[in-house]
Amino acid sequence: RVVVISNLTRNIVQPHLQAVFSVYGRINKIDIPLYAKSQQNRGKAALEFADSSAAAKAQSHMDGGQLDGNIVTVILSSDPIRS
Repeated sequence: RVVVISNLTRNIVQPHLQAVFSVYGRINKIDIPLYAKSQQNRGKAALEFADSSAAAKAQSHMDGGQLDGNIVTVILSSDPIRS
């Protein structure tokens, strides 16, 4: 149910990911690790979907796609999102 997105630009924030990825299904959690000083993202994010078919759909449609001008990598993960 989890996808990990990498190669994000520093401009990407949670509402942006919610808007782009929610078309594939309901998202339960979004985790965007931030740098402590700048509060900018570290170039990665993890999204937990309500069901695994939504995660698979998001991965197949968005892997190699563009977000904010960058080509992103989207992989399925069996690891849960940290709280």
